[in-house]
Amino acid sequence: MDQPLNEAANKLISPAKLGIIGYGIVGQALAYGFSQSEIKDKYEIRYYDKYKETESLESVVSGSEFIFICLPTPMKADESGIDLSIIEDSIAEITKYTDDTSKIIVIKSTVSPGITASLGKKYPKSNFAMNPEFLTEANYLEDFVAADRNVVGANNDLVSRRLVALYRQRFPHTKIFQTDTTTAEMVKYMANAYLATKVIFANEMFALCQALGIKYEEVKSMVVADHRIFDSHLDVTTAKGFGGKCFPKDVVALIGRAKELRVDPKLLETVWNINKKIRKVRDWEEIPFAVTKK
Repeated sequence: MDQPLNEAANKLISPAKLGIIGYGIVGQALAYGFSQSEIKDKYEIRYYDKYKETESLESVVSGSEFIFICLPTPMKADESGIDLSIIEDSIAEITKYTDDTSKIIVIKSTVSPGITASLGKKYPKSNFAMNPEFLTEANYLEDFVAADRNVVGANNDLVSRRLVALYRQRFPHTKIFQTDTTTAEMVKYMANAYLATKVIFANEMFALCQALGIKYEEVKSMVVADHRIFDSHLDVTTAKGFGGKCFPKDVVALIGRAKELRVDPKLLETVWNINKKIRKVRDWEEIPFAVTKK
């Protein structure tokens, strides 16, 4: 497998051929980000989505060098962890066209730490990388273009170099971190778990300020004047807690993975239980692909 990789490692075919599997928020952001290049005809983008009118999976994978997996990873209905069945079923099909080639399967979906490495072991004739997304649901297109950083996780140096070259060509001023796949996966989970925890902390401080008869916003404005403290995710809404498609499922997934590794996730469990208690509307239960239906 290294021979085709070696031949492609230090150059990008022009146009770079990108295949996107799953055309939701993540897939659309990826397509938008690369299609906005000032360099005309630098990227050839095609996509497959089983719920939309698109090319076939075989056509997209066969015609692409980088195959980005942008599929949902919902929480299990019993909250025991993450449901990876959509990813696993798709990879089983995709590898039929990637084995013994220089093609790279790039996991952008949020998957539990260790999953990309396990896929690499299960399908050793295909190349895998982990490239987590850091998008907000409200501004996902611009978030991709104006990313704080890109994280490239690969357990093969040739794979890493090729994916880094793709991003460096399109986003030359964005910081790129190169690491292994499990570290890259954990970066996404730690970020979301931290922000979710911050939301619950803010809600608790808000309740305490109310009990004291003082204004939370006034307290917050003076707290965030400290350069060590950023003001994101400290707003408290009438809905209370956190919802949406990402935070709930990612917190649950990380709790589940910790338990698999026999690590006691006391803090995360507390955060999740408080959120379920104070959140007025559990919107994640109704969002498509946020929770596996029973």
